[in-house]
Amino acid sequence: MTKNHFSAIIMAFFITGCSHTAVVSSARPTNVYSSHDQKIATKVSYTVDETSLSKLKKDDAVSGFQCSAHRYPVDASSAFLGSIPSMLETVFDEYEETRGSPEKSTPQFVFRIERFEPRVKFNQKFFSADADATVELAVSVVGTLDGKRIFGTSADTQRNSTGDAGSFCSGAGEVLADATSDAIKDVLEKIGERLANNNQLRNIQNNQLTSN
Repeated sequence: MTKNHFSAIIMAFFITGCSHTAVVSSARPTNVYSSHDQKIATKVSYTVDETSLSKLKKDDAVSGFQCSAHRYPVDASSAFLGSIPSMLETVFDEYEETRGSPEKSTPQFVFRIERFEPRVKFNQKFFSADADATVELAVSVVGTLDGKRIFGTSADTQRNSTGDAGSFCSGAGEVLADATSDAIKDVLEKIGERLANNNQLRNIQNNQLTSN
């Protein structure tokens, strides 16, 4: 291989760049404030709107010129699905995931992704660069019981993470993943607090206990 061929390969590498996937881990949104001593003692079911899950997939989150030859795809759908049970466990005595209609007299909550905007930019230093990730996430939840709406809320958050961009900007994927996981945790904890402190849900619990 001639020197010119080698130089051309190196130049092509920098022009085309690489793809650095942000591998997002499930969060444990258990820091849920409740003004009650007990969980809601009723069985509930939940599902996630599958169409909205596609919003948690982004082909590229890079922002700005620095490292723009590289791609930073994000898929937070599995992490979001894996984080919901931890939150529900802090609020309800019993829960289950359902694909279709729940059992009669069982409240069902439908989670929907409203917005997901991950971005990562780079701040050049003398010999290296820092990756600065920002993630915006909005989620809505609607609860029904035997076809009647009993709960509704939406929550949003913005989380940041900063770290070393690494060689060839490869470290930015991890920084972006950290910010995404933090956003999932924060938004689900906000929803958890609203569930735990909702009087109508507590009344359903009391009515079920009375009927039994």
